[in-house]
Amino acid sequence: MIGNDIVDFQVATQQSNWQRRGWLQKIYTGVEQHYILTSENPETLIWKFWSMKEATYKAHQRRFGFSPRYNPKSFECTLKNKVNVDSEQYDLNVQVFKYYVHSIAFTSKVSYTTAVYKNEREIYTKIKEKIAEEFDISTVSIVKDKNRIPVICINKENTTIPVSLTHHGDYTAFVFQKSK
Repeated sequence: MIGNDIVDFQVATQQSNWQRRGWLQKIYTGVEQHYILTSENPETLIWKFWSMKEATYKAHQRRFGFSPRYNPKSFECTLKNKVNVDSEQYDLNVQVFKYYVHSIAFTSKVSYTTAVYKNEREIYTKIKEKIAEEFDISTVSIVKDKNRIPVICINKENTTIPVSLTHHGDYTAFVFQKSK
């Protein structure tokens, strides 16, 4: 299973006051708060951890078919790009750039296709084109299931191909599992 999340640093900084009393305590565990508060760049680590939690939430929700419910403190990040939730551990590929952080969570080593776009028009068309190219098909659509999880449809039939979409500020990203 896979999931992904992106955080636009400029928007995050404008919309959130992480230094407000109680803000960190609502979202981060004691261990995560320690990492953040002792970091050379606490704001970057805040948004890295947030992105890791969100990506893992998407993978975990898909994996177990959970209805939407999110308790960020139940997802604990490590400095080694892993997230623990319940009795499960997810690995993450996390890339921190100057303007954004992008995280991809997965349960085992999988091959995937991903891309990040800035201010891109017709984004869903581009994503569907990438999927069609990977699976050598012509008719692709993306719909959401009863739990609001994106599902790839080929010729109007749902598939089991994991896909995750994310958007924040000027950035949009996707990831889908490649064919075996």
